[in-house]
Amino acid sequence: MSDKGKNVVFGVIGALALVVIVVGLARGDSTAPTDAERVDALASSIKCPFCNGESLAESQSSVAAEYRVIITQRVADGATDDEVIDEFAANFGDSYILDTSTSRWFLALWLVPVLAIVGGASIVGWMYRSGKQRTKVAP
Repeated sequence: MSDKGKNVVFGVIGALALVVIVVGLARGDSTAPTDAERVDALASSIKCPFCNGESLAESQSSVAAEYRVIITQRVADGATDDEVIDEFAANFGDSYILDTSTSRWFLALWLVPVLAIVGGASIVGWMYRSGKQRTKVAP
């Protein structure tokens, strides 16, 4: 197989690997969490507005306990995780949301470095190949 053919094969394999990683990150867990697991996850992803850097799940304050009850009620009422997070963010600000996966920038924060590495490797490979071709001189 020629060098060009090998490079195409490696490029396709790299692209497929990237797609598998992105799809795996996007899918997450395939089983639906219970309401109690959702409440725990939500309480862990929201910072207590009156505690020193603790999440609602970690805090032992009465205010945090009240907010955990509110989260439990909202989940029982059928609210989605995003709706609960959005309500707390609206009341206290985005800085109180500890879970960055709910951010609009979450996907970009993961994809930009991966794309930079793939792009950089492609440029280095292109430079290496073009350097090899320039050194070949016909007799």
